[in-house]
Amino acid sequence: MQKLFQCCHSRKSRNPDVTSKELDSCFRRNDKRTFEGLFFRAKIKLLNFTFLILIFTFLSSCTQLEKSQDRMLVKDTIMSYNKLLIEAAKTGNTEPLKDLLIQREREKLNHWIASWHDSDVYMDGQLKGIKFKNLNISGNEANVITLEDWIYEYRNIKTKQVILPTSDISYEMEYILQRANKEDKKWIIREINIKAEKKKEG
Repeated sequence: MQKLFQCCHSRKSRNPDVTSKELDSCFRRNDKRTFEGLFFRAKIKLLNFTFLILIFTFLSSCTQLEKSQDRMLVKDTIMSYNKLLIEAAKTGNTEPLKDLLIQREREKLNHWIASWHDSDVYMDGQLKGIKFKNLNISGNEANVITLEDWIYEYRNIKTKQVILPTSDISYEMEYILQRANKEDKKWIIREINIKAEKKKEG
């Protein structure tokens, strides 16, 4: 505004015959240019701000999508483990579980299954239901609490006859997982704990 004042009065000093009307017109023209300049700069700032908001929203959406995908992969890993556990208990073959369990947990499972098979008995299990009570992912580790309902029958390997009463048991389980591979984002179970169990009567 100071430059505008100096410009118009400079014109007046160079030409004393300039009328007040012409001087006023000078001010109005320069006022318009000044306003247009300010408006343009404000518009640019608004566009830059809008662009930053869009970038932030996009990145936030990507992060949320990645977290959602991780949760789904963790759940799928646990579901796959339980499905393959049922088969391994029947056949004694834990090889299909090698991509889902770390070596230490596979060895524990092998020992448990072998202890039954050595007595010509296998567990015929059925997972009636599973509920994910809690699922927390922190970096490359996941901690999951599930509520699981199982029915077990123990059968003779040769005759397939049931040799022990059917068990109907509810468990609260804890699964601790770690990323198996950062590139393809697979998860592997590192530890399994029974936090609580309750046998249903009748």
